[in-house]
Amino acid sequence: MKRTIVIFVIIAVLAGAGFFGYQQFLAPVEPTPTPEVAVNPQSALPEVVSAEGFVVPARDTELAFQVGGRVVEVLVAEGDSVAAGQVLARLDSTDQQKAVAQAEAGVAQAEAGVKQAEATLAGAQAQLAQVKAGPTEEIIAQAEAAVQTAQAQLNQLLAGARPEDVQAAAANLLKAEAAVRQAQAAYDEIAWAGEVGETPQALALEQATLDYEAAKAQYERLVNGPTAEEIAVARAGVAEAEAALAAAKAGPTAEAIAVAEAGVAQAEAGMAEAQAAVASAQATLDTAKAALAHFDLTAPFPGTVGRVGVAVGEFAAPGVPVISLGDTSAWYVETDDLSEVDVVQVAVGQSVRVTVDAIPDREFRGVVTEVAPRSETKRGDVTYTVTIELTDAGDAPLRWGMTAFVDINVE
Repeated sequence: MKRTIVIFVIIAVLAGAGFFGYQQFLAPVEPTPTPEVAVNPQSALPEVVSAEGFVVPARDTELAFQVGGRVVEVLVAEGDSVAAGQVLARLDSTDQQKAVAQAEAGVAQAEAGVKQAEATLAGAQAQLAQVKAGPTEEIIAQAEAAVQTAQAQLNQLLAGARPEDVQAAAANLLKAEAAVRQAQAAYDEIAWAGEVGETPQALALEQATLDYEAAKAQYERLVNGPTAEEIAVARAGVAEAEAALAAAKAGPTAEAIAVAEAGVAQAEAGMAEAQAAVASAQATLDTAKAALAHFDLTAPFPGTVGRVGVAVGEFAAPGVPVISLGDTSAWYVETDDLSEVDVVQVAVGQSVRVTVDAIPDREFRGVVTEVAPRSETKRGDVTYTVTIELTDAGDAPLRWGMTAFVDINVE
């Protein structure tokens, strides 16, 4: 009886162990139901993105000289308002000014050359027109008169001297002889004295002798008549005058026109050369003036001088900023500490609340005007720059570089 009870107990234990093993290792497991919770994807995002930035003008620039040199003038101070194009500082430009003056002289000289070339061209064109038009009646009349004059001179030589001319020449010769005798007598009275060559008597004798020789030559020429050489010269003069008259009556020849046209072409070439010289001289002057302008540092736009980093007497290196200029007609805030997580919520046109440490009792309104498309890495963090325009700055005493805090409404 006891054995039967033990057997039943063993069977019961084994059955319980088998059922437990089936439940733990073989029986299928029913999934535990998960309660459904409605989640708003926007509820995890903030309605405002906050950041820290700095007050900046509407635009700003760091100005530097394009050339190096010694500073001779600083014409502004920090805080001054300046107009566009106003000279802010100036370098010593003595050598460059000399270069400009030299270039200006070159232009003046080249322009004078153009005027001279214009006159030459005008003369050549007039000559060509005259040649093509042929001789005028006045020119023909002048040529005829020249022929008559030359012929009259020849005729006079061939005719010989008139008796009255011979008598007049003989009278002049006798008069000259008497003058010589008189001068000789006056000279003989002082000839015994030494050094009489420069006395009035000596000079008078010399002059009387010259007059006598001239009178004698004139008398002999009239008596002897013209020489063969004189007659030949006179005949040649007549022939030349007649040739000139014939050419005038015949009109222009092809050769004469070609010569005149060549003169015009040469004058035109000279004109082109003179104009090219002016253009070259002007280019040199423009270059010199442009180089001279580099010695002045001017404002590219109206604004306020934020910093002056140079003084008179110092050497300014090219490309090194010496004056900062800002356009304070409007104020902006630049913040460059927005993370990549925050910047994706920021867009142009969003409204912004701005506070400035220096003006704690005033709150400004603004609007996002620019979101940088590219990140920067600062101290290992990826950040983006956002620009905000202050829309109600008015006459607030804002200053370039003040610390500002912004709350961007990203709803």
